[in-house]
Amino acid sequence: MKSPFCTSAIAVALAAAGFIAAPAAQATLGQRTDSVAADATRLSAIAHASSVHAAYTLHTITLPSGTVVREYAGADGIVFGVAWDGPTLPDLKAALGPAFDRFTHANPSRGAGPLAVSASDLVVYSSGHLRAFSGHAYLPQALPAGVDATAVR
Repeated sequence: MKSPFCTSAIAVALAAAGFIAAPAAQATLGQRTDSVAADATRLSAIAHASSVHAAYTLHTITLPSGTVVREYAGADGIVFGVAWDGPTLPDLKAALGPAFDRFTHANPSRGAGPLAVSASDLVVYSSGHLRAFSGHAYLPQALPAGVDATAVR
């Protein structure tokens, strides 16, 4: 009989391996969306759709793992928000770009709760467990006029 510790350790190792091996699948927070379609094609995404809203464009990419990544870009083509949910984490380093270091430094020792940063220039919330991850990140100063932060979900 396996101990609960052994089972937990295996689950953590599998989750970490999935995170490390996850390929870049999205434009980077704060950067242009030029590469979204090319990334979706290169990764054999199950689906890639765009929808235009009043002040932003929503790009939705479904990864082969089933994880859905939503990218929110203003009229200027700059990604101001990214959200995700699904059985695996997207490559957060690629998704957050330069903000990734700030995110990891704000969470040096993760407890049992979600990872979160709430600052004037960056908001990130990531939670979940094996096969059920979700989160969002956005740049408050980059939100288009008239767009509420709750749109990034």
